[in-house]
Order: sequence, then structure tokens, then C-alpha cells
Amino acid sequence: MTIASWSDDLKIGETEIDKEHWGLFALINDLHDKITDGVSEASVSSTLDALSAYVEVHFEHEERLMAESKYPDLENHKKAHKALEERVSSLIKDYEKDPKSFNCETFSEFLSQWLQNHIMKVDMAFAAYLRASDRPS
Repeated sequence: MTIASWSDDLKIGETEIDKEHWGLFALINDLHDKITDGVSEASVSSTLDALSAYVEVHFEHEERLMAESKYPDLENHKKAHKALEERVSSLIKDYEKDPKSFNCETFSEFLSQWLQNHIMKVDMAFAAYLRASDRPS
């Protein structure tokens, strides 16, 4: 079952960033599938670790592009990224402490909603800035 639906509406027009966003949706859906299929805690934990690492790499890439293009709202964008990284890290720790009582369904829904909202509002503003600056993607 898909919890995080990717669509062309979520493409910002920066090829590598769009691929990374698609990858984040795939990981969120993988996590959700593992949870609903009742796979082992080790498998869920492995996907959580992969998701956390992927988010970190993606955010670093996105922030590097923003710095290179002198994006004026970089600091606010970095704050949004940092807040999510901290939330994800905290939730993963909660899962590791007590996997049986952790609500993975709510966690995957939260990630899906956060990512969709972030792309549609914050990342699209960056994409508009890039288009206005005539930077090739």
C-alpha cells in the first residue's frame, strides 16, 4: 500500500533533487509496507536507518545547491531541514527503545505529509528562484 504518493506535481525541475525526492517517497513506502506486513524489528530498524541516512545526504545536497546559487532563504530552509532531522532521530530512538509500542503508522504518515508539504511550499520556492536566475538544472 502506498502511503506517500509521488506525482509530477512534486517535481521541482532540478533533476537530481527530483530523483532524491522520489527516493525518499520510496523509502517511506517501504517502511510503511514493512510495518503493515509485520516484518521483523531488525528489518524495520534497517529501513529507518536507511531513511535517516538518505535524508541527511539529500538535505546536504539541497543546501549545497542553495549556497552555490546564493539562495536568499537558505538559513530558513536549513532550519526546516534540521528540525526534521532532529524529529526523525528522536523518533528512531523511541522505536529502538520500545518497538512494540511505537506507532510506525503515525510516523510514516507524518513523514509523508512533511515531505509533500515541504516540497510543495519550501522547495518550490527554491525552484522558482533557480528558474528566475536562469540556472540550468
